Amino acid sequence: MNKLFQKIAGIFFGATYGLILRFVFNVDAEGIFENSLNLFSFTFIWITPIIIGVIPFFFASKEQLDNWGYRIQTPIWSVIVFFLLCYLTRIEDLICLWILLLPYLIGAIIIGLIAGKIIKYIKDKKGIVYSIVLIPFIASPIEQQFQTPVNAYSVTTIVMINSEPEIIWKNIIRVKPIGSQEYTKGFFNYSGIPRPLFAELDKDTINAIRIGHFEEGLMFVEKVTSWDRNKHIGFDISVVPSSIRQTVFDQHVLRGNHFRFLNAHYSLKKIHDGQTELTLSSSYELNTNFNWYASYCGNKLLTDFQERLLQVIKTRCDK
Repeated sequence: MNKLFQKIAGIFFGATYGLILRFVFNVDAEGIFENSLNLFSFTFIWITPIIIGVIPFFFASKEQLDNWGYRIQTPIWSVIVFFLLCYLTRIEDLICLWILLLPYLIGAIIIGLIAGKIIKYIKDKKGIVYSIVLIPFIASPIEQQFQTPVNAYSVTTIVMINSEPEIIWKNIIRVKPIGSQEYTKGFFNYSGIPRPLFAELDKDTINAIRIGHFEEGLMFVEKVTSWDRNKHIGFDISVVPSSIRQTVFDQHVLRGNHFRFLNAHYSLKKIHDGQTELTLSSSYELNTNFNWYASYCGNKLLTDFQERLLQVIKTRCDK
């Protein structure tokens, strides 16, 4: 019973530490600590889960630390409870937790494999052990001293449609209201990403303004930068600030300075009579210290969106 209590207590304190750190890092996003702590940092994404996973070892006996099952399972449970607390307190959306899932599980497993034995031998040196919880507060300010890389990424989706380019063209420059029965929602939609509703265009020429409307009032302004009727249309994209929702995801991603949509392009290529290849390419910019991982998540999100949108276009235009 005592060992079970130690395990539960360790998991609880690890998860609670993570929740407190999430609150503190979020407060600093508003400039209180002069941006020394940052949610969009390598420290919070990759170092924090290691600390969350190691805290339960503070409460473990030496026998427990010798047990491989305990050393792997306990950090993972600590991360799971942390996620649950984040969701219940509404400090994170499901989509944000999905983004954190991979690095947090990897961090938990690594710390279980490596740190268990180390903690066992330094367990009596409590000052050294407990000082581990200060690492994020030291690492993040140091990290902020380095210039954050800015990189651009693009996602391309292609679909074959049994229709003429002229018909498809009319369905992409202006998108009629998309009914719920037309659009198949996926994991990202149920996790908080709004589905598209319709798109309107003020005139049929270059420099026209296209407005994309999404659920819950979210809107994007798309200025037409290239126009070749029935063949190609391209536009720069920017979110309408007043339409940004109060969700955690929108506030951190769309209102923050770490993610920015750049442009999108539709291209139509007639394969043969009655069949057209429709290509949709979108580009975005990332400004984080973990662009390599953030781009993986961004590509997944955009690919899912583009595939579902093009399926709507295909269904409407297929003969």
